[in-house]
Amino acid sequence: MNLSRMLTEIISMEDLYAENAEWRDGHRKNEAIILSSSAIVSTISSSTLIWMIFRSPERLTTTRHRILFGMAVGDILYSLSFATYNAIVPSDVDYLSWNAHGNQITCTVSGFMTMVGMLMSSLYSCSLNIYSLAIVKYNKTDSYIRTKMEPFLHAVPIVMSLAFGFALLATRGYNHDGLGCIAPTYDPPHCIGIEDGQVREGFEIPCGRGGDGPSRIILSVGFSFVVFWSPATTSVTLGMMHRHVSRQERRMGRYGERALNHSAPQENNNTPAASSVGGSNGINSMMRSIATSVNRTFGRLSSRSTSNQNNSTSRLVMVRARAYTIAFFLTWGWSIVFLVFVWFGGETLILALTYLNAIFMPLQGF
Repeated sequence: MNLSRMLTEIISMEDLYAENAEWRDGHRKNEAIILSSSAIVSTISSSTLIWMIFRSPERLTTTRHRILFGMAVGDILYSLSFATYNAIVPSDVDYLSWNAHGNQITCTVSGFMTMVGMLMSSLYSCSLNIYSLAIVKYNKTDSYIRTKMEPFLHAVPIVMSLAFGFALLATRGYNHDGLGCIAPTYDPPHCIGIEDGQVREGFEIPCGRGGDGPSRIILSVGFSFVVFWSPATTSVTLGMMHRHVSRQERRMGRYGERALNHSAPQENNNTPAASSVGGSNGINSMMRSIATSVNRTFGRLSSRSTSNQNNSTSRLVMVRARAYTIAFFLTWGWSIVFLVFVWFGGETLILALTYLNAIFMPLQGF
Protein backbone atom coordinates (compact mmCIF):
# COMPACT_ATOMS: atom_id res chain seq x y z
CA MET A 1 0.00 0.00 0.00
CA ASN A 2 1.22 3.50 -0.84
CA LEU A 3 1.09 5.20 2.60
CA SER A 4 2.28 8.58 1.34
CA ARG A 5 -0.65 8.61 -1.04
CA MET A 6 -3.08 7.67 1.72
CA LEU A 7 -1.92 10.52 3.99
CA THR A 8 -2.79 13.12 1.35
CA GLU A 9 -6.22 14.59 0.69
CA ILE A 10 -8.14 13.68 -2.44
CA ILE A 11 -7.63 16.15 -5.28
CA SER A 12 -10.81 17.42 -6.89
CA MET A 13 -11.39 16.89 -10.61
CA GLU A 14 -11.33 20.64 -11.22
CA ASP A 15 -7.89 20.87 -9.66
CA LEU A 16 -6.66 17.81 -11.58
CA TYR A 17 -7.60 19.35 -14.93
CA ALA A 18 -6.29 22.78 -13.91
CA GLU A 19 -2.93 21.47 -12.71
CA ASN A 20 -2.28 19.31 -15.78
CA ALA A 21 -3.95 21.30 -18.58
CA GLU A 22 -0.82 23.13 -19.76
CA TRP A 23 1.37 20.02 -19.69
CA ARG A 24 -1.36 17.81 -21.20
CA ASP A 25 -2.09 20.09 -24.15
CA GLY A 26 1.55 21.07 -24.58
CA HIS A 27 4.46 18.67 -24.13
CA ARG A 28 2.31 15.54 -23.69
CA LYS A 29 0.41 16.25 -26.89
CA ASN A 30 3.59 17.01 -28.83
CA GLU A 31 5.27 13.89 -27.52
CA ALA A 32 2.29 11.69 -28.45
CA ILE A 33 2.17 13.06 -32.00
CA ILE A 34 5.91 12.67 -32.55
CA LEU A 35 6.00 9.21 -30.99
CA SER A 36 3.07 7.87 -33.02
CA SER A 37 4.30 9.39 -36.27
CA SER A 38 7.72 7.79 -35.79
CA ALA A 39 6.04 4.50 -34.90
CA ILE A 40 4.02 4.53 -38.13
CA VAL A 41 7.16 5.20 -40.17
CA SER A 42 8.90 2.33 -38.38
CA THR A 43 5.98 -0.04 -39.00
CA ILE A 44 5.99 0.76 -42.71
CA SER A 45 9.76 0.27 -42.88
CA SER A 46 9.68 -3.08 -41.08
CA SER A 47 6.83 -4.25 -43.30
CA THR A 48 8.87 -3.21 -46.33
CA LEU A 49 11.82 -5.26 -45.06
CA ILE A 50 9.60 -8.32 -44.74
CA TRP A 51 8.27 -7.71 -48.26
CA MET A 52 11.83 -7.45 -49.59
CA ILE A 53 12.79 -10.71 -47.88
CA PHE A 54 9.90 -12.59 -49.48
CA ARG A 55 10.59 -10.97 -52.85
CA SER A 56 14.25 -12.01 -52.82
CA PRO A 57 15.35 -15.31 -54.44
CA GLU A 58 16.46 -16.72 -51.06
CA ARG A 59 13.29 -15.74 -49.19
CA LEU A 60 13.48 -17.49 -45.79
CA THR A 61 15.98 -20.15 -46.84
CA THR A 62 18.96 -18.37 -45.24
CA THR A 63 19.68 -17.95 -41.54
CA ARG A 64 20.28 -14.23 -41.94
CA HIS A 65 16.88 -13.66 -43.56
CA ARG A 66 15.11 -15.67 -40.86
CA ILE A 67 16.78 -13.63 -38.11
CA LEU A 68 15.93 -10.37 -39.89
CA PHE A 69 12.34 -11.57 -40.26
CA GLY A 70 12.08 -12.22 -36.51
CA MET A 71 13.61 -8.82 -35.76
CA ALA A 72 11.14 -7.11 -38.10
CA VAL A 73 8.18 -8.84 -36.42
CA GLY A 74 9.39 -7.60 -33.03
CA ASP A 75 9.83 -4.07 -34.42
CA ILE A 76 6.29 -4.09 -35.80
CA LEU A 77 4.78 -5.24 -32.50
CA TYR A 78 6.71 -2.60 -30.59
CA SER A 79 5.97 0.24 -33.01
CA LEU A 80 2.26 -0.56 -33.30
CA SER A 81 1.88 -0.22 -29.53
CA PHE A 82 2.78 3.48 -29.90
CA ALA A 83 1.03 4.19 -33.21
CA THR A 84 -2.42 5.19 -31.91
CA TYR A 85 -1.77 8.81 -30.90
CA ASN A 86 -2.70 7.97 -27.28
CA ALA A 87 -6.14 6.63 -28.26
CA ILE A 88 -5.48 3.40 -26.32
CA VAL A 89 -4.69 5.28 -23.09
CA PRO A 90 -7.46 4.77 -20.47
CA SER A 91 -9.97 7.59 -20.43
CA ASP A 92 -9.60 7.65 -16.64
CA VAL A 93 -6.46 9.74 -17.13
CA ASP A 94 -7.75 12.05 -19.86
CA TYR A 95 -6.90 14.97 -17.57
CA LEU A 96 -3.27 13.82 -17.77
CA SER A 97 -2.87 12.43 -21.31
CA TRP A 98 -4.01 14.04 -24.52
CA ASN A 99 -6.52 12.08 -26.67
CA ALA A 100 -7.10 9.33 -24.06
CA HIS A 101 -10.12 7.28 -25.18
CA GLY A 102 -9.23 3.73 -24.16
CA ASN A 103 -9.68 1.54 -21.12
CA GLN A 104 -7.69 -1.00 -19.12
CA ILE A 105 -8.09 -3.66 -21.81
CA THR A 106 -6.64 -1.48 -24.57
CA CYS A 107 -3.85 -0.42 -22.21
CA THR A 108 -3.04 -4.04 -21.39
CA VAL A 109 -2.93 -5.01 -25.06
CA SER A 110 -0.63 -2.08 -25.80
CA GLY A 111 1.62 -2.89 -22.84
CA PHE A 112 1.88 -6.55 -23.86
CA MET A 113 2.86 -5.58 -27.41
CA THR A 114 5.40 -3.10 -26.04
CA MET A 115 7.08 -5.65 -23.77
CA VAL A 116 7.12 -8.53 -26.24
CA GLY A 117 8.19 -6.37 -29.18
CA MET A 118 10.86 -4.56 -27.17
CA LEU A 119 12.52 -7.74 -25.92
CA MET A 120 12.13 -9.63 -29.19
CA SER A 121 13.69 -6.84 -31.23
CA SER A 122 16.62 -6.20 -28.88
CA LEU A 123 17.40 -9.91 -28.40
CA TYR A 124 17.20 -10.60 -32.13
CA SER A 125 19.82 -7.86 -32.55
CA CYS A 126 22.06 -9.97 -30.32
CA SER A 127 21.25 -13.07 -32.38
CA LEU A 128 22.21 -11.28 -35.58
CA ASN A 129 25.59 -10.24 -34.17
CA ILE A 130 26.28 -13.70 -32.76
CA TYR A 131 25.44 -15.21 -36.16
CA SER A 132 27.81 -12.75 -37.86
CA LEU A 133 30.55 -13.52 -35.32
CA ALA A 134 30.24 -17.25 -36.04
CA ILE A 135 30.92 -16.56 -39.72
CA VAL A 136 33.62 -13.92 -39.41
CA LYS A 137 35.75 -15.20 -36.52
CA TYR A 138 34.99 -18.91 -36.21
CA ASN A 139 34.36 -19.74 -39.92
CA LYS A 140 31.28 -21.81 -39.15
CA THR A 141 29.52 -23.29 -42.16
CA ASP A 142 25.90 -22.61 -43.06
CA SER A 143 25.04 -26.20 -42.21
CA TYR A 144 26.60 -25.94 -38.74
CA ILE A 145 24.90 -22.62 -38.00
CA ARG A 146 21.54 -23.86 -39.25
CA THR A 147 21.55 -27.10 -37.22
CA LYS A 148 23.58 -26.23 -34.11
CA MET A 149 23.15 -22.50 -33.51
CA GLU A 150 20.05 -21.17 -35.22
CA PRO A 151 17.48 -22.92 -32.97
CA PHE A 152 18.93 -21.01 -30.00
CA LEU A 153 19.18 -17.75 -31.98
CA HIS A 154 15.40 -17.90 -32.40
CA ALA A 155 14.40 -19.60 -29.17
CA VAL A 156 16.01 -17.06 -26.83
CA PRO A 157 14.28 -13.94 -28.29
CA ILE A 158 10.90 -15.61 -28.77
CA VAL A 159 10.69 -17.57 -25.53
CA MET A 160 12.07 -14.81 -23.31
CA SER A 161 9.92 -12.05 -24.80
CA LEU A 162 6.74 -14.14 -24.47
CA ALA A 163 7.72 -15.28 -20.96
CA PHE A 164 8.15 -11.72 -19.69
CA GLY A 165 5.08 -10.59 -21.60
CA PHE A 166 2.78 -13.19 -20.05
CA ALA A 167 4.43 -12.83 -16.62
CA LEU A 168 3.49 -9.14 -16.52
CA LEU A 169 0.04 -10.00 -17.81
CA ALA A 170 -0.48 -12.49 -14.98
CA THR A 171 0.72 -10.01 -12.34
CA ARG A 172 -1.33 -7.08 -13.71
CA GLY A 173 1.83 -5.22 -14.62
CA TYR A 174 0.45 -3.26 -17.57
CA ASN A 175 -0.69 0.09 -16.19
CA HIS A 176 -0.55 3.66 -17.41
CA ASP A 177 2.05 5.91 -15.80
CA GLY A 178 1.57 9.05 -17.86
CA LEU A 179 4.03 7.93 -20.56
CA GLY A 180 2.88 4.45 -21.57
CA CYS A 181 1.03 1.32 -20.52
CA ILE A 182 3.96 -0.57 -19.07
CA ALA A 183 4.06 0.62 -15.45
CA PRO A 184 4.04 -2.02 -12.66
CA THR A 185 1.57 -0.07 -10.51
CA TYR A 186 -1.43 2.10 -11.39
CA ASP A 187 -0.89 5.23 -9.31
CA PRO A 188 -2.16 8.36 -11.16
CA PRO A 189 -2.81 11.68 -9.38
CA HIS A 190 -6.55 11.06 -9.00
CA CYS A 191 -5.74 8.05 -6.77
CA ILE A 192 -4.16 10.26 -4.11
CA GLY A 193 -6.08 9.69 -0.90
CA ILE A 194 -7.72 6.48 -2.23
CA GLU A 195 -6.99 3.05 -0.76
CA ASP A 196 -5.39 0.38 -2.93
CA GLY A 197 -8.00 -1.72 -4.68
CA GLN A 198 -10.66 1.00 -4.43
CA VAL A 199 -12.18 2.71 -7.48
CA ARG A 200 -12.74 6.43 -7.20
CA GLU A 201 -16.23 7.60 -8.10
CA GLY A 202 -16.46 8.43 -11.79
CA PHE A 203 -13.52 6.18 -12.71
CA GLU A 204 -13.18 2.53 -13.77
CA ILE A 205 -9.69 1.27 -12.88
CA PRO A 206 -8.89 0.41 -9.23
CA CYS A 207 -6.11 2.44 -7.65
CA GLY A 208 -2.87 0.62 -6.83
CA ARG A 209 -3.55 -2.03 -9.49
CA GLY A 210 -0.54 -4.36 -9.83
CA GLY A 211 1.17 -3.04 -6.70
CA ASP A 212 0.57 -6.22 -4.67
CA GLY A 213 2.52 -8.51 -7.01
CA PRO A 214 6.06 -9.03 -8.34
CA SER A 215 5.42 -7.00 -11.48
CA ARG A 216 8.01 -4.38 -10.53
CA ILE A 217 10.75 -7.02 -10.27
CA ILE A 218 9.69 -8.67 -13.53
CA LEU A 219 9.68 -5.35 -15.33
CA SER A 220 13.09 -4.38 -13.94
CA VAL A 221 14.65 -7.66 -15.09
CA GLY A 222 13.03 -7.30 -18.51
CA PHE A 223 14.33 -3.75 -18.91
CA SER A 224 17.82 -4.91 -17.92
CA PHE A 225 18.07 -6.87 -21.17
CA VAL A 226 17.43 -3.70 -23.16
CA VAL A 227 19.48 -1.35 -20.97
CA PHE A 228 22.47 -3.60 -20.27
CA TRP A 229 22.63 -7.12 -21.73
CA SER A 230 21.69 -6.36 -25.34
CA PRO A 231 24.02 -3.33 -25.69
CA ALA A 232 26.84 -5.29 -24.02
CA THR A 233 26.37 -8.32 -26.28
CA THR A 234 26.19 -6.34 -29.52
CA SER A 235 29.20 -4.20 -28.55
CA VAL A 236 31.40 -7.15 -27.53
CA THR A 237 30.57 -9.26 -30.60
CA LEU A 238 31.13 -6.32 -32.95
CA GLY A 239 34.47 -5.58 -31.27
CA MET A 240 35.55 -9.22 -31.67
CA MET A 241 34.63 -9.15 -35.36
CA HIS A 242 36.46 -5.88 -35.99
CA ARG A 243 39.59 -7.12 -34.23
CA HIS A 244 39.60 -10.41 -36.15
CA VAL A 245 39.10 -8.81 -39.56
CA SER A 246 41.82 -6.22 -38.89
CA ARG A 247 44.29 -8.95 -37.91
CA GLN A 248 43.30 -11.02 -40.92
CA GLU A 249 43.90 -8.14 -43.32
CA ARG A 250 47.32 -7.38 -41.83
CA ARG A 251 48.25 -11.06 -42.05
CA MET A 252 47.12 -11.23 -45.68
CA GLY A 253 49.31 -8.24 -46.55
CA ARG A 254 52.41 -9.91 -45.15
CA TYR A 255 51.56 -13.29 -46.69
CA GLY A 256 51.19 -11.81 -50.16
CA GLU A 257 54.69 -10.31 -50.16
CA ARG A 258 56.32 -13.55 -48.99
CA ALA A 259 54.50 -15.57 -51.64
CA LEU A 260 55.84 -13.34 -54.44
CA ASN A 261 59.44 -13.53 -53.14
CA HIS A 262 59.30 -17.33 -52.86
CA SER A 263 58.33 -18.20 -56.41
CA ALA A 264 61.53 -17.32 -58.30
CA PRO A 265 64.09 -19.32 -56.29
CA GLN A 266 62.05 -22.47 -56.51
CA GLU A 267 61.96 -22.32 -60.28
CA ASN A 268 65.74 -21.58 -60.56
CA ASN A 269 66.62 -24.53 -58.28
CA ASN A 270 64.75 -26.93 -60.54
CA THR A 271 66.40 -25.78 -63.77
CA PRO A 272 69.94 -27.13 -63.20
CA ALA A 273 68.64 -30.50 -62.09
CA ALA A 274 66.63 -30.81 -65.26
CA SER A 275 69.42 -29.70 -67.60
CA SER A 276 71.99 -32.05 -66.08
CA VAL A 277 70.12 -35.15 -67.20
CA GLY A 278 70.65 -36.17 -70.81
CA GLY A 279 68.37 -37.83 -73.36
CA SER A 280 64.71 -38.49 -73.02
CA ASN A 281 64.97 -39.03 -69.27
CA GLY A 282 66.39 -35.54 -68.91
CA ILE A 283 63.58 -34.06 -71.03
CA ASN A 284 60.92 -35.94 -69.06
CA SER A 285 62.48 -34.84 -65.79
CA MET A 286 62.58 -31.25 -66.99
CA MET A 287 58.91 -31.38 -68.09
CA ARG A 288 57.86 -32.81 -64.73
CA SER A 289 59.84 -30.07 -63.00
CA ILE A 290 58.15 -27.39 -65.08
CA ALA A 291 54.71 -28.90 -64.43
CA THR A 292 55.42 -29.03 -60.70
CA SER A 293 56.56 -25.41 -60.71
CA VAL A 294 53.44 -24.32 -62.62
CA ASN A 295 51.19 -26.24 -60.24
CA ARG A 296 52.86 -24.65 -57.23
CA THR A 297 52.55 -21.19 -58.71
CA PHE A 298 48.87 -21.59 -59.57
CA GLY A 299 48.28 -23.25 -56.19
CA ARG A 300 49.66 -20.18 -54.43
CA LEU A 301 47.55 -17.89 -56.61
CA SER A 302 44.44 -19.97 -55.94
CA SER A 303 45.16 -19.99 -52.22
CA ARG A 304 45.67 -16.25 -52.20
CA SER A 305 42.48 -15.74 -54.22
CA THR A 306 40.50 -17.91 -51.80
CA SER A 307 41.96 -16.08 -48.80
CA ASN A 308 41.13 -12.71 -50.35
CA GLN A 309 37.60 -13.88 -51.06
CA ASN A 310 37.15 -15.13 -47.48
CA ASN A 311 38.53 -11.86 -46.15
CA SER A 312 36.13 -9.86 -48.33
CA THR A 313 33.21 -11.97 -47.11
CA SER A 314 34.24 -11.48 -43.48
CA ARG A 315 34.50 -7.73 -43.94
CA LEU A 316 31.07 -7.60 -45.65
CA VAL A 317 29.43 -9.54 -42.83
CA MET A 318 31.16 -7.33 -40.24
CA VAL A 319 30.04 -4.13 -42.00
CA ARG A 320 26.44 -5.36 -42.01
CA ALA A 321 26.65 -6.23 -38.32
CA ARG A 322 28.15 -2.81 -37.61
CA ALA A 323 25.25 -1.10 -39.41
CA TYR A 324 22.64 -3.01 -37.38
CA THR A 325 24.54 -2.30 -34.15
CA ILE A 326 24.65 1.43 -34.89
CA ALA A 327 20.91 1.36 -35.65
CA PHE A 328 20.32 -0.41 -32.33
CA PHE A 329 22.16 2.27 -30.36
CA LEU A 330 20.53 5.12 -32.28
CA THR A 331 17.07 3.85 -31.34
CA TRP A 332 17.68 2.54 -27.83
CA GLY A 333 20.53 4.82 -26.77
CA TRP A 334 18.24 7.73 -25.94
CA SER A 335 15.99 5.48 -23.86
CA ILE A 336 18.97 4.21 -21.87
CA VAL A 337 20.23 7.74 -21.24
CA PHE A 338 16.71 8.88 -20.36
CA LEU A 339 16.34 6.17 -17.70
CA VAL A 340 19.64 7.24 -16.15
CA PHE A 341 18.74 10.92 -16.05
CA VAL A 342 15.32 10.18 -14.59
CA TRP A 343 17.26 9.52 -11.39
CA PHE A 344 20.15 11.98 -11.72
CA GLY A 345 19.23 14.65 -14.28
CA GLY A 346 17.43 18.01 -14.21
CA GLU A 347 13.95 18.71 -15.50
CA THR A 348 15.12 20.57 -18.61
CA LEU A 349 17.44 17.76 -19.63
CA ILE A 350 14.76 15.14 -19.02
CA LEU A 351 12.33 17.09 -21.21
CA ALA A 352 14.88 17.25 -24.02
CA LEU A 353 15.59 13.53 -23.70
CA THR A 354 11.85 12.84 -23.71
CA TYR A 355 11.54 14.40 -27.16
CA LEU A 356 14.66 12.62 -28.45
CA ASN A 357 13.29 9.38 -27.07
CA ALA A 358 9.94 9.98 -28.76
CA ILE A 359 11.66 10.58 -32.11
CA PHE A 360 14.14 7.69 -32.17
CA MET A 361 12.74 4.94 -29.93
CA PRO A 362 10.00 3.68 -32.31
CA LEU A 363 12.31 3.83 -35.34
CA GLN A 364 13.83 0.39 -34.85
CA GLY A 365 12.26 -0.89 -38.04
CA PHE A 366 13.47 2.08 -40.07
